[in-house]
Amino acid sequence: MITTKSGKLGKQSVSFNTNSAWGKPTEMPDPVTDPYIFSKLLELSTNNTPWDYVNYSDEHYQWAKERSDNPSLEDVRIDPKDPKRWAYMGNNNWNQYFLNNSAHSQSYNLTFSGGAKVNELPFKYYLSGDYTKENGLSKIATDYWTRKGMRGRINIAPFQWLQLDNNTSLYNTHRESPAASLTDIYYLTPIQVAKNPDGTWANTDAGRLAARLSDGGKSNGDTFGFQNTFNAVGTFLNGDLKVAADASVKREYYKSNGYAKKFKIGFGPNDIREEGGTGYVNESRTDLNNTVFNLYANYNKTIGKHNFGAMVGYNQEEYIYSSTYVNRNNLISSTLPYLGLTTGEMTLNAGYSSYATRSYFGRLNYTFNERYILEGTGRYDGSSRFPKASRWGFFPSVSGAWIVSNESFFESLKPKISNLKLRASYGSLGNQNVGDFSYIQTMGTSLSGYLINGNQQYVVNGAPPLTIDPNSYTWENVSTLNFGADLGLFNDKFFVGYDNYIRNTTGMLTAGQELPGVLGTSVPRQNAADLRTKGWELSVTYKDQFELANKPFSFDAKVVLSDSRAKIRKFKNDERLLSTYFNGYEFGTIYGLQGDGLFKSADEIKALDESGIVPWGALNIVNGWPKFKDIDGNGKIERGLTETNLKDLQVIGNSADRYRIGFNLNMNWGGFDASVFLQGVLKRDFYPRHYLFWGPYQQPYANIYPWHLDFYRETSDTAEERAKHSQAYLNAGLADANHDAAYPVLQSWLADVNDGKGLAIPNTQYMLNGSYLRLKNITFGYTLPHELLEKWKIQRLRIFFSGENLFEFSQIKKYVDPEAINNGTDGSAWAYPFQRKFSVGLNLDF
Repeated sequence: MITTKSGKLGKQSVSFNTNSAWGKPTEMPDPVTDPYIFSKLLELSTNNTPWDYVNYSDEHYQWAKERSDNPSLEDVRIDPKDPKRWAYMGNNNWNQYFLNNSAHSQSYNLTFSGGAKVNELPFKYYLSGDYTKENGLSKIATDYWTRKGMRGRINIAPFQWLQLDNNTSLYNTHRESPAASLTDIYYLTPIQVAKNPDGTWANTDAGRLAARLSDGGKSNGDTFGFQNTFNAVGTFLNGDLKVAADASVKREYYKSNGYAKKFKIGFGPNDIREEGGTGYVNESRTDLNNTVFNLYANYNKTIGKHNFGAMVGYNQEEYIYSSTYVNRNNLISSTLPYLGLTTGEMTLNAGYSSYATRSYFGRLNYTFNERYILEGTGRYDGSSRFPKASRWGFFPSVSGAWIVSNESFFESLKPKISNLKLRASYGSLGNQNVGDFSYIQTMGTSLSGYLINGNQQYVVNGAPPLTIDPNSYTWENVSTLNFGADLGLFNDKFFVGYDNYIRNTTGMLTAGQELPGVLGTSVPRQNAADLRTKGWELSVTYKDQFELANKPFSFDAKVVLSDSRAKIRKFKNDERLLSTYFNGYEFGTIYGLQGDGLFKSADEIKALDESGIVPWGALNIVNGWPKFKDIDGNGKIERGLTETNLKDLQVIGNSADRYRIGFNLNMNWGGFDASVFLQGVLKRDFYPRHYLFWGPYQQPYANIYPWHLDFYRETSDTAEERAKHSQAYLNAGLADANHDAAYPVLQSWLADVNDGKGLAIPNTQYMLNGSYLRLKNITFGYTLPHELLEKWKIQRLRIFFSGENLFEFSQIKKYVDPEAINNGTDGSAWAYPFQRKFSVGLNLDF
């Protein structure tokens, strides 16, 4: 049961809390910004391919060298070849240009609470209002989220046996953001410039992104919400029987509008052009209705050393979500972005989603002499997300515990061993986390490509997809067997809890076995797989209090460490294809090649055939190309398709989070308080894909990152060539041969994830350690002495300072934020920047 704050009987109070925070990005992939190094290496990356896309002129390199040697020189000038155009040679770190290092956020909360007796019966109230504004990291565009809310709670007892409680919440949120995405900064290169000398946006990708962010349109969204929960509790039979009922209603109305409009780009001193297409305006409206009813009764009775308990209940929930969306192109006026001022083709869409659940549940429990505990529960759940024939499921559970420390023979061990409890449980739950109408086959429609009766008509555009098999579509059954123990030492100052569990998921909903292509459609989803997860959790707590400088000092520390591994136990895949599940498959498994350094000679290249993994079948295998171990010994590097014939693939890692850890520390002394929270993952493998790690190895439209500078170079440059290079290029050793390089010959498309060959194949040489331990929060506070405040009738005044995501122990933060690699499954770490936050706040009670 979730409870919220309420007033206290006999006490009237007013509380005011405020907090101001400043945020900046955490770890970001910072590229090489030297214009000469970037230009030279980007061109080199395509020179080593059949597609010689990048070719800079001698004039470009001369200017790049000049700006590399003297960054104070102008980065924008009149193009010598075309005096009507600007020319650019930047040295920009776009993270610094576009991202704010002091994004301000603030929150306020005012609360009135109290209680009194009315006709000898209690009446309590709680009323609060709050306001929050959080600014995003965009430095040049408006980007923020606000929330205004009010909550009121009243608790009354009209009779001694009846308590009534009503909790109402009203809130409004507003989100304003630019139409362009801030993560597009990852595409920008350092030699671009954002602004021209005349103040116009530059004719570069950076200039266009800045123009789109600041002038190219906005997106606004407003949510209006109402939630009310009414609860009634009746107490009977001298308190042995309690009957409770509650009804919760949630209504949300969301509206949004967005628009894109033209923006101006400066091509030359007197050449300013409009871009951005014809513009568009869109609007959407969404309604959410969620209603929940609960009715349950608890009976508890103690007879001597026997305690009996029983509970029966009923739950019902209905959820309805509907939306409409309209978009129209050809915005007439950029200064008035309204739907009525558009003239283009209109697109109208509508969505509807709903589900309902109904549950009957019960529990029986028995305790003997506060030592032996038995409990059994059962749920009978029904969901509209399944066909009528398989809509209901029964999910029982049973548990038991032995409080050994309450036995008479244990008294001699106290208080050294103050608590010992052994427990075991087995239970099942149903999982209905599936689509609302997935079991119903639908037929898509679209406008016909030809005229029917003089107009385009909506027609069926294909056969209904075979999304699921309705004959075997029902609840996933998740059953868990758990064994645990709790141990307390020295009056529970030191407390250890341990749990070991086996969780079996039967009838897991997934695509069924691979079928021949002649089926003509995708394989339908079925309750086709069984999954087993084995895991454990260990928690260790220590708390104490003692005198320090004649003042009580108290602290508590807790560390939680857990781990789990999940494997498929049943799935129809006789060939054990790697493209889908098979019996014994462990989630997160990374199949890849064993790295064996780089090719150093033509003889090595000739001795090992790697043509089967050449990206697009077109790149040349040369000295410095990645070399892999020939596991099956056939003289070729090949990838197997099945687990029984991996060829040169092996299990080289696992991307699942292992050994998850959390640590809490709280301290209080003389009005001072402090808390520390650390969180992390101690074992995780991550194989990078895409631009943020591979840069030009992915494609030649990306940045050069510092780690790329250690790439294979067959020969040193001649004295004549060295004379042309910038000093920074020479100082970086880029004109020297490098046979013991960390990275292969600089060759674009070598790691192209779109083709999935070359370095896009996971391999041990470039597998990264994705583990981390992050200081998530640290707070220091001071509460002024009560005797200093009482003359102003102040109950409490506390000032605090706090920091979030302040530091992390991680090898991968050299490349990206360690938590960004959980963003999706494509290995790109392509995420909105995480934030470090520093805040100061005040808690004031009257």
